[in-house]
Parts: sequence; C-alpha cells; structure tokens
Amino acid sequence: MSAADNEALVRRYLDDIGKGDHDAAYAAFAEDATWNTPPSMPWPARFEGRRSIFDDYFAVDKGLFTTGMSSYDLKLRGFVSAGDHVVVEMTHRSTGLNGKPYLTDHCLVFDVRDGLIQAVREYIDSLYLKEQMIDS
Repeated sequence: MSAADNEALVRRYLDDIGKGDHDAAYAAFAEDATWNTPPSMPWPARFEGRRSIFDDYFAVDKGLFTTGMSSYDLKLRGFVSAGDHVVVEMTHRSTGLNGKPYLTDHCLVFDVRDGLIQAVREYIDSLYLKEQMIDS
C-alpha cells in the first residue's frame, strides 16, 4: 500500500474509535499487532495482539473517563505519512469519572503493513494523566 493508503487506514481507524465503532476499529489491526505506551503509565507498557489492545488497553478507559470506551473526542491536528509509517498529532478531550477535565496532546506512531495496523507507539504526558485521572 502507498503512504496515502496507510494514512487513509489510520484516519478511518481514528474516526471509528472516536465514534465508538469498535468492530470497525478492531478490524483495522493485524491479529498480532502491538501497542506500546510510555513505561511511566500506571498499567503495562506493551499490549500484544489486537484482542489485548481492545480488551485490556482500551478497557482502562472505562475506569478513567465518563464516556468509557463509547466515544472519544479527538481533534486530529496533523499527519505525517512515509512508507509504512503514519504519525498523528492529536488532542484528546474528556471528563474523568472523578469529574476533572482531561485535555491533553498525544502523538501516535502507526506501523502499517498489508493494509492493517501492525504496531502503535503512543507518546503522552503520563504525569498529567496520573494527576488528573488517578490521583484524586
């Protein structure tokens, strides 16, 4: 696939996850996909397999945000696509179960092969997340 095709796949995935279409979002990932988060996050830093990404990683959101996993307010601010890589800069806005506002920037790096997301590396301010959503 071309870099443009890979970016289109990532855009569709982000649109699907944003509106809570988990079946379509799940289908965008390879079965053996991985998702890496900063090691300072209060959960495992690596999720292996699309089932773990959706059952374990995204399930964390049920305990953090009022919308749980039902929807995500994501403002996509920029894409850079080259070869098998798509880099996305975005802002995530939500409200925590603790009532605190959550507004933070994310950078996601996607590796795409054969029309599926193979890997995601997430860069986020883990201290902000901990202070806003967990330490309350």
